[in-house]
Amino acid sequence: MKNKIIFLILIILLLTGCTNQKQYISKIMNLNLDNCTVETYKDNHSGFLGDGQYFAKVKCSSTPKEVLKWKSMPLSNEIQKATDLAFCTGDGCKTMYELYNIPKIKDGYYYFYDRQNKTTDDTELNIRSSYNFSLGIYDINNNTLYIYELDT
Repeated sequence: MKNKIIFLILIILLLTGCTNQKQYISKIMNLNLDNCTVETYKDNHSGFLGDGQYFAKVKCSSTPKEVLKWKSMPLSNEIQKATDLAFCTGDGCKTMYELYNIPKIKDGYYYFYDRQNKTTDDTELNIRSSYNFSLGIYDINNNTLYIYELDT
């Protein structure tokens, strides 16, 4: 009986965590994710003043209609420069794509929000000493949404 209760509590915590992630992603990307499931997420905002990265992979049964209002791939040059940055750990140096196994998406849409300047304009992204942005990349062929946030 005790094991069943512990198992039930773990299931509830797991489902609550996924729900919270889904709500968080819906809010930052301004999307209705009713037809989507969060497959994985990682948040390592444990650095000085909340520095770190957030990543989520979301699988959808159909494309959220809001995504169609985003910009078409490929990413702008400024965003591409930021996502090609290498992050080094004891395992070596890897880009965002390598760290989180994000494929290079050619057919899809993206949404960028510069939280530092509170704008969707990326022109000043690479001329300052820190990054604070949210990026959503939607793979139209696989109905998969990749969310990436960087805070340095």
